Amino acid sequence: MLRTKTSGQGLIEVLMTLLIIVGSVLALLKFQNYLAYSNSLAYQQATATQLAVNQIETLRDYSALSGTNSYANIASGNSTITNSGATFTVTWTVTPFTNPTYKTLDVVVTWTDRYGVAQSRRLTSMVAQIDPSYSATIMAL
Repeated sequence: MLRTKTSGQGLIEVLMTLLIIVGSVLALLKFQNYLAYSNSLAYQQATATQLAVNQIETLRDYSALSGTNSYANIASGNSTITNSGATFTVTWTVTPFTNPTYKTLDVVVTWTDRYGVAQSRRLTSMVAQIDPSYSATIMAL
């Protein structure tokens, strides 16, 4: 009768299986963390973009060419807003041009993500010096 040694073989197989399972669980945890970070960052980017759009629309919403709430008062500035777990700094730079008369609106929103990495979104637009009372005028040819 031929006997083979099998002692210890079961233990090695169990340890290898356990090692594979532990490696798989660690990989899944790392992937889950990456997904949570990506989701958080995407939400913050969408929030930053919306803040920039809102600031551009606020600057474009003038009611006269001079005086209070006017085209002449469109100027550079900044503000800080806390939303969706982050503090956003909104900075806008207004650059006037002549011939034709218009202003460039450059809005930059910056924040720090949960890993301490600086993030930013930038939008640029222009606003012409046109009397708002003409906004509903229909041009006839």
